Amino acid sequence: MAHDVARLLLSPPHSAALRELASRAVAETTGDRLHRLALLGQELPIGLRRALVDFRLTGGAGLVIGGLPLHDADLGASPPVATETPRHDELARADAMLLLVASFLGYPVSQAGVDGGRLVRDISPAPGHEATQLGSSSSAELMWHTEDAFHPLRPDWVCLLCLRNPDRTATSLAPIDDVPLDDRTRAVLFEPRFLIRPDSSNSADWQPHPVPVLTGDRQRPFVRIDPAFMTGNPADPEAAAALATLVEAVGGRLRDVPLAPGEILLIDNFRSVHGRRPFTARYDGRDRWLRTVCATADLRRSEGLRTGRAIGVLP
Repeated sequence: MAHDVARLLLSPPHSAALRELASRAVAETTGDRLHRLALLGQELPIGLRRALVDFRLTGGAGLVIGGLPLHDADLGASPPVATETPRHDELARADAMLLLVASFLGYPVSQAGVDGGRLVRDISPAPGHEATQLGSSSSAELMWHTEDAFHPLRPDWVCLLCLRNPDRTATSLAPIDDVPLDDRTRAVLFEPRFLIRPDSSNSADWQPHPVPVLTGDRQRPFVRIDPAFMTGNPADPEAAAALATLVEAVGGRLRDVPLAPGEILLIDNFRSVHGRRPFTARYDGRDRWLRTVCATADLRRSEGLRTGRAIGVLP
């Protein structure tokens, strides 16, 4: 059964209320910023809170929230590389809106080995990365995957805020329970017979161990997979065949979600895979530009492995 991507368009009063909350968050300079954002998240407009609760409890292919108030002229140029901190008040407000939504869903987190553990990161094309399997690629399709699939503490949700998307380049998305699999293939995918490496943007010193691709409910499973960083085991042809079958099946179920400026796409990282269609980067300061943050449902699982909200590798 195909799943549609749910959408919520904020009304003008709710959009203005969100911007006011973000401005309050930016103006707050004392205390724990993430603690403050979690508190302010309880003041989000009721319609937005209701949609976020429904998404958190029922999952789905994804949720697009539109109508976020952004002033493009005040954002500055699209970065050619990841930036350390927001350079303009408008970008700081955009980040605050993204973090308010993420903080209502769960707890914003990052990977210590990616961009130095930065919480909010840029997704924009970078010169020299065009054909890579990184978020900074452009001319190559970014193959679908689950975020941080290699890590047992991968985030529950990925939150993507679109600042610019001049070519309407689509994020690709597929819920795993929409993918048809025969019983034997499904059974093999539930067994710990697969190796997943971190991508090259992650500096973690990681020794992969065999893991299952599917876990949880057999009929509505969780998924962890990153085909671009997985290889078949010649000593286990059945597992390699099961992975190949899944990759082909997912490819036939992807749907395109072209984000517009002022839209956030929320992705259930346990139940869906996501990627990005190719485009031509111009490097003119107006290229596709997203800001992203991940969130976890349970911060306690990473106790002892975090520095702040940056999660390290397991010992």
